Amino acid sequence: MPIAKYRPQVLLGTDSHVMQWNPALQIFRVNRYQRQFSLDEKIEKYRYEASKLDFLEELLMRNMDHCAEYIVSLLDFEDQLNCLVVCQLWNEFISGHVFKRKVEALIDNDEGLEHLAEQEHWNTFLYIPVNEVLDCSIYKKMLAKIFLLKDMWRSREPKAKRLFCDSFVLSIKTDDDRIYCGLNNGCIQAWDLNCLGKIREQECHDKGVKCIDMNTKVFLTGSYDTTFKVWRKDNWTCVKTFSCHTDSVWDLRLHNNVVATAGLDGTVIMYDFVSDYEVNVRCYIQAHGDLVSAVDFGPDYLVTGYEDANVGVWTLPAGQQIHNMLGHNGGVTGVQLQMNLAATSSYDATVRLWDVEEGTCLKTFNEPDSFARCVAFHGMRIVSGDFGGNVHFWDISFSPTGKVQVDNHRAWECHKGHVVCIQLNACRIISGSRDRHVIVNDFWAKALDAMSRRESKPPVKMSRFLRRPL
Repeated sequence: MPIAKYRPQVLLGTDSHVMQWNPALQIFRVNRYQRQFSLDEKIEKYRYEASKLDFLEELLMRNMDHCAEYIVSLLDFEDQLNCLVVCQLWNEFISGHVFKRKVEALIDNDEGLEHLAEQEHWNTFLYIPVNEVLDCSIYKKMLAKIFLLKDMWRSREPKAKRLFCDSFVLSIKTDDDRIYCGLNNGCIQAWDLNCLGKIREQECHDKGVKCIDMNTKVFLTGSYDTTFKVWRKDNWTCVKTFSCHTDSVWDLRLHNNVVATAGLDGTVIMYDFVSDYEVNVRCYIQAHGDLVSAVDFGPDYLVTGYEDANVGVWTLPAGQQIHNMLGHNGGVTGVQLQMNLAATSSYDATVRLWDVEEGTCLKTFNEPDSFARCVAFHGMRIVSGDFGGNVHFWDISFSPTGKVQVDNHRAWECHKGHVVCIQLNACRIISGSRDRHVIVNDFWAKALDAMSRRESKPPVKMSRFLRRPL
């Protein structure tokens, strides 16, 4: 029988750490011996332990929840997650009150996140007392998804999906389930947003469908054939045809029960829904002597863009022009209004952000290299498509002085032909082009894929003795 080789103990610098050979594991093992404290050291340690104070517990015991919440809110999300492991009290307070308030504040300040909250049914857990929520960890998951989505918009590539249509894509509009495409051959195509399969196609106009909008009951179309039509969404039957314009209907918008159409005859026509399928003309606005190429409106203002590069602002419901905003050097190709802010695109290869209440330009975006053909404005994000097939994205914010600043700019070469129409929401960018393609750049799907991979990753097994992964 072989004799085991003797291996001496090895000191590691102090008497409390000795490395000894373990023949079973065939390794040197560190033995840590507890140090003997003197009486003075024990007293000092007791005083130190007695002087420690849990400020969060003390504030909550004194009904100063708002102070505790303010202190914790000064930390970023990663540090707040680390605070969850301090104790059960910290975990319950932060994951419940703090994270809930943080989610509500983010949604209130970003219109794009409001749409996301409705889509994901988060509203059932928001704006209610915390004690009515069974599992407060839902707020941590909400924040993780919001910050991951913002990171996707900021620096990561979206999940791109491509649809091929039968003709030039002139207009697009989406709801939660479908994409409606207006084509140059006068047809409307409906595509399923999830499986990207064509659901239906129908010829709706004699010429190209230049603009399209919808609500839950109907979809509206405007065409080069000078007509504006109202279609039932369930069976695609035309319930009303308007031939009020004498030239092409270039743009139309539907908000609540009010519709506005813009024509190359220089007029804007307002309509009202008196029932789900019945529409009446409200008024005509002779907006300009030149062609009206873009229109959008809100509760108080109507904004029009013209081929001679002017942007007009009108009051509603009076229909009086209050501003004629100058700045573009080429025809205005798109207008999107959000509260008192309007984004416009132009053939001068710029996108501008306006304050329609004051009639002033807040910011000019000069990044596009060719004509800016369309624009979309949602929340604090602006996107535009140009003649080079590129999609430009700007993430904006307001400084404490009220100045608009660009936090991030990105560009994607999406199409081989110039981008004619574009849609934007909190989750995705959808663009249509003369190359007969519709491209869906889905950031939310990419974020969900990243989270599912992280959750499905098997846990790493650790060695009990070696303290390292197996």
